[in-house]
Amino acid sequence: MSDINNLSADEKRLVIHVSDLVELSQKHYRPFYSDFLNEREVSIALDALKKYGASDYLLWGGYENAERVMLCVYPPYMRPEYSEFPFECISMKYRKADILTHRDFLGSLMSLGIKREVLGDIVVGEGIASFFIKSELSQYVKAQIGKVGRVGVSLTDETADFESVSQSFEDRETTVSSLRIDSIVSSAAKLGRAKAQQLITSGLVAINFKIVGDTDIRVSSGDKISVRGYGKFVVTFDGALSKKGKYRILISKLK
Repeated sequence: MSDINNLSADEKRLVIHVSDLVELSQKHYRPFYSDFLNEREVSIALDALKKYGASDYLLWGGYENAERVMLCVYPPYMRPEYSEFPFECISMKYRKADILTHRDFLGSLMSLGIKREVLGDIVVGEGIASFFIKSELSQYVKAQIGKVGRVGVSLTDETADFESVSQSFEDRETTVSSLRIDSIVSSAAKLGRAKAQQLITSGLVAINFKIVGDTDIRVSSGDKISVRGYGKFVVTFDGALSKKGKYRILISKLK
């Protein structure tokens, strides 16, 4: 399990919540669900489930490879169907000539008093957008939201193309003197080594969604690096060295 000292107050509450889900599912012999979790929270939840010896659980966000998912903890022999997860998909159409973004929809939903933890992924296409929300709030949102920004929207039974959803990266090849996390963060975020070390020791850097505090941790090829305020990166390399003895790496930054 991740060092509890490296968890924020909210993350510590998540660990307790996972414990409660496990206890409740065993006590009442039925499934219990979390709110929507982001990638970091999923990592913490999985660590907690392992700690508590729980193996009967599902993660689902409405479609394959969803970024935000709900955790379902269930008793043995009662694995629920995905359709039983307590959230719904709401889709809205608007003129294709109008340009709306993920941020536009998130802002409009938040302005209704909707908290982020009750919202799953928001997928925006051309003239259509779909988002997932806890079932208990779906009717309220449908009744309230008629505009996103200044653009009129209307409910539709169609859905955005979830299969086309893919993360877009900006690739950059470079060299680093070391595969230590402080060296990688310095290069990825284009910061001085001292600033990169300060971010790490302040708990603002995560490898594969786990916060790290030591500046000398070695990064492995394929690791996902999150630097709060600077973005998310995937680092890949094959161990090849440049003529000057530096490591050749590829830094892929999530757009």
